[in-house]
Amino acid sequence: MKEIYKKTVLENGLRVVTERIDYVRSASIGVWIDVGSRDERDDEVGASHFIEHMLFKGTKTRTAREIASSLESVGGSLNAFTGREHTCYFARVLDEHIEKALDVLSDILKNPLFNPSHLEKEREVIISEIKELEDSPADLVHDLLMSAMWKRNPLGKPIIGNVESVKRLTRAQLISFMKRNYASPRMVIAASGNFKHEELLNKVRRKFKFRSCSSSLASEDQQLPPAEPNRMVTNKKTAQIHISLGVPIFPYGDNRRYAALVLSNILGGGMSSRLFQSIRERLGLVYSVYTFLDFFEDAGVFGIYMGTHRRNTLKVIEVTLKEIQKIKRDTLSSDELSHAKYQLKGNLLLALESTSNRMNRLARYELFLHDYVDLDHTINSINKIKTKDVIQVAEEFLAPDRMAAVVLGPVGKSTLKQVDWTTF
Repeated sequence: MKEIYKKTVLENGLRVVTERIDYVRSASIGVWIDVGSRDERDDEVGASHFIEHMLFKGTKTRTAREIASSLESVGGSLNAFTGREHTCYFARVLDEHIEKALDVLSDILKNPLFNPSHLEKEREVIISEIKELEDSPADLVHDLLMSAMWKRNPLGKPIIGNVESVKRLTRAQLISFMKRNYASPRMVIAASGNFKHEELLNKVRRKFKFRSCSSSLASEDQQLPPAEPNRMVTNKKTAQIHISLGVPIFPYGDNRRYAALVLSNILGGGMSSRLFQSIRERLGLVYSVYTFLDFFEDAGVFGIYMGTHRRNTLKVIEVTLKEIQKIKRDTLSSDELSHAKYQLKGNLLLALESTSNRMNRLARYELFLHDYVDLDHTINSINKIKTKDVIQVAEEFLAPDRMAAVVLGPVGKSTLKQVDWTTF
């Protein structure tokens, strides 16, 4: 793996990381900016996501329609996403169209018009997107959990913003935010596929001439306050009850993340997981139940999601807490640990068959670790996980005084007060 990985830091601070996969005919290229909703000031909530939309609405050389058809017309795709800490603009094309993909990506990043009339139209689009999220309780409950955990920090704000904040954002604010953050030292170009590093590098040098570091790029103090174990009920007319439990854990750079991933697989990582088997298969109380992990630069979240009928709300939470308690009581067998590790390794290897997943992996290692972790190291790290490592993570982090909870649906405000949170 190390033989196909290359990294170059250009004179302006732009980092280029690549993996050459010469047995495929495609390439996935992502331009990652080390900025997201967490970097927004109080009067800029939703700005990162709004900018992502506007960059597809026209440049000095392309209309919005021409941007949309530029890569689709040659069988490729162009898209973007905004996260709490990063924004990514990415393309997937046949290897013969790499230069075109880079040209389009550099154009939307360097030459956006922010046309006032387009901006107002897109404002309405984003407001519709917010309302669509509000109509998707299984997604909304995760935003509410982050808000419950980090009310006093931008990490708890919704990535998409809210209707009021999106209505207030001005063209000048968006341009100012972009100028402040979209500079080469905060950018990583990650690419995976059938190309040579030096050839890609030459194209990047020509097309991505962003300004280098300046005093305006100095990071503001973002001291993360401790997550709070808030437990809240949001009464909303929904067909079922949506429950999200979460505890703060360590950041991505902590080597215990491998043990956390194994723990997540054991608890809720598939149909063979403990929660799926107990809550769905044995008791029939839910259709959907799973665990999830979110890692950030200085923190992380270990979460559990369940969707159930109103009458089963308390029972589902109680069974979940009991399953956590069982793991903490050292009931993890060597066979179950081995199963979870094989599942984790298998998922990783299958994901690496996609150039898009490889590109994402490259970028996240660079952004979080400023380094590359080869596949052998990752597999060895998973293999080394012992039962005590998994139990130790469960004991230290899955604790009553750390757990936040959100229940979304037509239930009473006192619902969570009826739960005995000391049982685990």
